[in-house]
Amino acid sequence: MNKFIWTEEYSVGIKTIDEQHRRFFEIANSIIDLGEKNVSKEELLAALGQLGDYALYHLGTEEKYFDEFHYSEAARHVAIHNQYREKIKNYLDATRNEKANIKELAKEIASYSGDWLSHHILIMDKQYTKFFIEHGLK
Repeated sequence: MNKFIWTEEYSVGIKTIDEQHRRFFEIANSIIDLGEKNVSKEELLAALGQLGDYALYHLGTEEKYFDEFHYSEAARHVAIHNQYREKIKNYLDATRNEKANIKELAKEIASYSGDWLSHHILIMDKQYTKFFIEHGLK
């Protein structure tokens, strides 16, 4: 499975958000690594929990700025965030099934999250760059 590599193409020009995006990729990559090893279900579940928690933290950061600056595209952007939240919730619910193949689910969740974030940055997040910078974020 390919890992997610941060490049400047993903930069939105805002230090805090770029750092969060990098960290998001790192967590997804760590889950890919765990999926390749012989680890316990508990270790994978902990890593998946970390991914979910970090995703909520990061999306919340963006949404805080949307509210603070009255970003006109906030509703559409938040709706897409909510789709991601729902998908991750469904994945995490699936991991609780005793018959679930946690390793395969972990790889799928990491792959989905990394792909989602990659596309989301390039398509959605890049749209707010100029607006956020005009409001003093750098």
